[in-house]
Amino acid sequence: MRSEPVQTQINITQERSTSKVTWGANGRGLEDETRGFKEGEQIAKVSVWTLLALGILEIVFSLISGSISLLADGIDSISDAVVSFFVWAGLRISRRKPTRRFQFGYYKVESFTGLITAIVLVGVSGYIFLRSYRALQNPVPLKLPFLALVVLLAAGLGSLYRALQMRRVANKYNITSLKLDARNSIKDASSSFVAFASVLVASFGIHFADAIGGMLVAVYILTVAYVALRESSLVLLDEFHEPELSHEIERLIRSHADVRGIRDLRLRRAGPFIVGALEVEVEGNMTLNEAHEVATELEASVKTRIRGLRRLVVTPVPVVDPHEHPHEHYTT
Repeated sequence: MRSEPVQTQINITQERSTSKVTWGANGRGLEDETRGFKEGEQIAKVSVWTLLALGILEIVFSLISGSISLLADGIDSISDAVVSFFVWAGLRISRRKPTRRFQFGYYKVESFTGLITAIVLVGVSGYIFLRSYRALQNPVPLKLPFLALVVLLAAGLGSLYRALQMRRVANKYNITSLKLDARNSIKDASSSFVAFASVLVASFGIHFADAIGGMLVAVYILTVAYVALRESSLVLLDEFHEPELSHEIERLIRSHADVRGIRDLRLRRAGPFIVGALEVEVEGNMTLNEAHEVATELEASVKTRIRGLRRLVVTPVPVVDPHEHPHEHYTT
């Protein structure tokens, strides 16, 4: 036989004790995460103005040259500026402290902005494809193709440089929306180079190549939007499938001398962080204070070893019959 989880009194004191242990053991990690949000927010803000300027420049020169590829890339740049704005706003809101209404914080805002971003990209892709298709039906010679080539090359190199900076910060602090923005920037650079090649071919008299380039840019944007929609939606639905990480947490829990088994390890993402809960089986003759001490030690120990693990709730479950094998239930 087993009793119900020892939770009533443990959880009352556990919150106080856990917060102290967490800050002492994991304080530097929390500071790094805050710094990551600030760095991400800053680079996203710079990205908004950079992309907006590039987009306006490309659209102006597309009207002068008549290039649909340049127009498509300009619209893409402005849409990317909107994407970066959503990312910036999401990161800024994510840094807010929990309130009585939003008691777990605002971390999922970061994933929500990623979802909005993806929806915007789908609309932009459709518009660019439609404009390019119409241009394909009635191709016209380009005016000042050399000027269009210079603008596209500058836009591509600028986007690539910005993407590499953004990806460095995103990977360092595991910021989902910033990773999306970095991929989007790489896409923006690639689409600029595709448009460059299309304009170059069109300048040799193959006029429909310009429209083909615009359509390729639209398809490229759509693929990025699909990946973003999928990833953001899964995070918002609390999907978590990282078996290696789950097994590593399980291994750390089992390594504690007082743990006899694990029940129902559950993990989910909240923005760039991971939160989780599980029950651990302990000896039935443990006192309440001893069980509480085991839970506190486990929480602090695992959080210091697993990067990005913001919160782990451990509930001790006493095993009354020492001769009975503990029931372990674990789902990946």
